[in-house]
Amino acid sequence: MLKIAVCDDEKAFIHTISELIRQRFKNQTVRLDTFTDPHDLLRSSELYDLIFLDIDMPQMTGIELAKQYEEHNIAIVFVTNKEALVFEAYNTTNTFGFIRKSNLKNDFAGIMQRFIRNSQRINYLSVKSNDSIVKIKFSDICYIEKQINSVIIHTKNNSYKEPNTLSNLEKMLNSFGFIRTHIGYLVNLDYVAAINVKEVVLSDGQKIPVSRNKLKSVKIEFLKRSVSVNE
Repeated sequence: MLKIAVCDDEKAFIHTISELIRQRFKNQTVRLDTFTDPHDLLRSSELYDLIFLDIDMPQMTGIELAKQYEEHNIAIVFVTNKEALVFEAYNTTNTFGFIRKSNLKNDFAGIMQRFIRNSQRINYLSVKSNDSIVKIKFSDICYIEKQINSVIIHTKNNSYKEPNTLSNLEKMLNSFGFIRTHIGYLVNLDYVAAINVKEVVLSDGQKIPVSRNKLKSVKIEFLKRSVSVNE
């Protein structure tokens, strides 16, 4: 599920760009959160894939806010009427792009084309299977199991052993609906049918352990997954 946030102190603009986002992703499951106060966005525990930030806000500038996300793999798009601020934004932050409010529809369309193109490049894992390399789409992975010095990637029909760590894959797959249920398991929430006290039950009946300290967060993310777009 794609997770998008919009932060702007103008409610009318939030409404306008939210409609563009909903229209662009009408055939996809998207979580859309909106904020008029940048401090509320900072307090959110959600890890977004894409954030639209107004550069010039009274509580905190978009540039100051963007710096808080520099360690995360998040596409930051600045939105403003003050084009002079764009140079400062590009020079001080790792920004994905810029949208002029005066040319919103055209700039938005261009940014989204590039964002989707980039996203499509990293929606799979390449693993070695026998003497060949297999590309596994993230959406085909049911769960990943930790082993000594490796992991086992389970899909509906096959399993692949990969010299990787669960922590590395968790960082890569977090924004694609995967969650750590246990120290040794990373699960795709799209395949979860039920959650019990000690395990999650997948759609094919398999049972994956869930630790007590992760049970609450797993339940919360499972419920969020059922929401397509926040109004």
